[in-house]
Amino acid sequence: MKHLSAPSQLVLRHQQRFDNTPLLLVNAPDAEVADALNVVQCWHLHAGYAKQWRAHAPQVMHHFGADAPVYDAAQAPRAALVWLPKEKQLTWYLLDALRSVLAVGAEIWLVGENRGGIKSIHKQFPASVTPAQKMAVGNHSLLLRTEILATLDAFNVHERFEYVDLPQPGQPTPLKLASLPGVFAFPGIDAGSAMLLEHLPAWQQGQVLDFACGHGVLGAWLQRQAQQLQVTYLDVSALALAATAQTLKQNGLTGECIASNGLTANLPQFDYVVSHPPFHTGLATDYEIGKQFLQQIRQHLRPNGELWLVANRFLPWPELIEQAFGHCERVAQDNKFAVYVAGRQARKR
Repeated sequence: MKHLSAPSQLVLRHQQRFDNTPLLLVNAPDAEVADALNVVQCWHLHAGYAKQWRAHAPQVMHHFGADAPVYDAAQAPRAALVWLPKEKQLTWYLLDALRSVLAVGAEIWLVGENRGGIKSIHKQFPASVTPAQKMAVGNHSLLLRTEILATLDAFNVHERFEYVDLPQPGQPTPLKLASLPGVFAFPGIDAGSAMLLEHLPAWQQGQVLDFACGHGVLGAWLQRQAQQLQVTYLDVSALALAATAQTLKQNGLTGECIASNGLTANLPQFDYVVSHPPFHTGLATDYEIGKQFLQQIRQHLRPNGELWLVANRFLPWPELIEQAFGHCERVAQDNKFAVYVAGRQARKR
């Protein structure tokens, strides 16, 4: 069990508490849990987890999306088990969604690492559920139990979007960003993305990949400047992709949205790749996504293609970019972020 996340280990140590109840699992990272619990459905927010679960537990109903799952009476869960997200607003979002698919009195279990906020989150539970009970402690994690007091008739994702207007030089109206809880920098943008936007060239044609797109701000910004650009948006998060789709709709744009936890061999080649790459998986610092991205992205660039990214200065991106491309140009920096560019061929200054 050592390779399993700490919360998953705690769940398996106390599997008898679930008493073979048909469960809906939410945001579960470890598919091996299905071997011990009566899992009838999974709601995946992470494309990588979804892929792992579908391979390991094909008998389970799987749902990847920002909306609440639906199910038929034959496979109806009677309780839910949620791996606590690190964003509190996403926790409330999930509780509301579960109240739309479970009955009054249904149990909702939450499990998470102590450092992820689970030790205090129960103090803020909404009145729609019972006060949380601490059911198990261990593996630096906590297992909580609550019950639904009031259901929701429906859960509408479109009522959950928050909108931010981002002024865009040269455009008659601001870029309208749509976001959901759990999307990076919700509901606006962070200082790193803002810096990258200041320095991105205004490409007029070609194919662009917005990697780890979040709510689609980078690709949409570029696309508004040149409608001829073909932009592909890729992210691991179902919530991010729903937000991107809504951002595009709000701005009259189109683009392909791809759910993936990294680059895949069937992706085409691009003229430009833009990114503010992640360096966390859950709560843990994790450079593997970024490393794999840089190792693979070169083969997805056309001969004169360029990679533009922004990252925290304390992270080892220049070294990683040089390993992948043989060179790395620092375009801009401040005391926290830096913008880097590299290509299949070094740029002529």
